[in-house]
Amino acid sequence: MKQAELIPHLFRTEYRKIVSVLCRLFGIEHIEVAEDIVSDTFLLASELWGLKGLPENPTAWLYTVAKNKTKDYLKRNSLFAQNISKEIKNNTAAWEEIEIDLSVKNINDSQLAMMFVVCHPCNPADAQIGLALNLLCGFGVDEIAHAFLITHTINLH
Repeated sequence: MKQAELIPHLFRTEYRKIVSVLCRLFGIEHIEVAEDIVSDTFLLASELWGLKGLPENPTAWLYTVAKNKTKDYLKRNSLFAQNISKEIKNNTAAWEEIEIDLSVKNINDSQLAMMFVVCHPCNPADAQIGLALNLLCGFGVDEIAHAFLITHTINLH
């Protein structure tokens, strides 16, 4: 099977299997976490395999990477629960006292800062435009797709 055909084939055959295994681990209520991990795995595969060539066993590679990404996710969550979560609980009272400045000047300054972030050169030009239209102008995905003369479709597995 050619490399260009392999990832779509593996996506059709392995995606649901890996998501199912991760849902069993996380619980079905966290299906979005499982889907994100598996999607990231396939994205990494499409990037690396195009640069470095196919691994000896592509299916095993996908399972290994998904397993490692899951371990990393669980470690991050554990650290968050142990350290950061406690700090957030301790500082909640202080945060409730914070006033959010909704003055015209602060809103304008905040929007200007957002423009600089959105239009930073590290973002590709089309992403800059899409982000600006969405975050600064309030355009929806369909409106932005229409502006780029493309169609927006939702892919439900």
